[in-house]
Amino acid sequence: MRWGSRRRPPGFNLAFLDIMACGLGAIILIFMLVKYHSAEPDVESRALQSALANAQNENDATEISNRALAAEIEKLKTQLRQQATRAAQTDDKRVAAATEMIDLTKQIARLQQQKAQQQSAAENIAALKKKPPRKTHEEHLLGLRVEGKRILILLDNSASMADERLVDIIKIKVADAATKKSAPKWRRAIAVAHWIIERIPDDSEYMIIHYNDSVKFLSGKKWLRGDDATARADALQKLDALYPRNATNLHAALESAQTAAPRATDIYVITDSLPTEGRDRLSALRKFKACGIGKKNTVSGACRRELFYAAVRGFGNDAKVNTVLLPIEGDPDAAYAYWLWSASTTGMMISPAGSWP
Repeated sequence: MRWGSRRRPPGFNLAFLDIMACGLGAIILIFMLVKYHSAEPDVESRALQSALANAQNENDATEISNRALAAEIEKLKTQLRQQATRAAQTDDKRVAAATEMIDLTKQIARLQQQKAQQQSAAENIAALKKKPPRKTHEEHLLGLRVEGKRILILLDNSASMADERLVDIIKIKVADAATKKSAPKWRRAIAVAHWIIERIPDDSEYMIIHYNDSVKFLSGKKWLRGDDATARADALQKLDALYPRNATNLHAALESAQTAAPRATDIYVITDSLPTEGRDRLSALRKFKACGIGKKNTVSGACRRELFYAAVRGFGNDAKVNTVLLPIEGDPDAAYAYWLWSASTTGMMISPAGSWP
């Protein structure tokens, strides 16, 4: 037998059967596996569906909650906007109130300034009334001017200075001090003294003597400064405390003035009549013996003239004399005598109207 002609052993059928058996076994195994696990997807699916439903419910609840929160947020935003608006309005009100307060403060400051100016003006007016401007022609009465470096004021406070009529003088003479102080002519004499004192220049000095049957210095034997308001007020107050009484001794007044104020440059005499008394030594003179000075209740006009001229002749001061002669009945020689004395010193004598000062 040929080697080439040898028949191959049959092996196809065995291999085919093996393959087929393996394939069939694999298919059976697959079916078995598929059938075994076929129930598990349903359980899982239901679990997943339940979880999905729960998640959907939670999502719906969350969405509802979100909508509620959004509504609450919007509400809060609205409230915030309203509050911001109110705050802005409050701020505007505060700004307006602050502005109004500033305006009121400015108005108060202006009013206070106006009040201060008005008060200053009132004080100036009061000062002018109390101490009128000096050396102005409107304030000069018939040319009477208050001037001089050293001014001496002689105020007659004898009993006759109480009134113009003799009968009224006698009545007041026996009255109390308060009645004498309020006597009409005496109040006028005090007003004249005030008028002179209030017009004394600031750069001048002055002294005040009041006399009746004795002589007294109102503020002592010293010169007061014209610009010393305190001294002036004190002098005016002391003047208001005086009242008319007793006789008139011009001689004693001029002697005291000559001793205490020899450097006086200007003298202002406030009186109403000629003197009724003189120095004791005059009574020894022949021409005064008949007058009965100090012994009689009345003194004649001739004796009063002699007393006056004796007093004036004995006064060695070269000062200018100005006389303010108030009215009185029964002494017609007084005006001429005081005018002659004043004119001899380049001064003047005035008998003012009842409305002055």
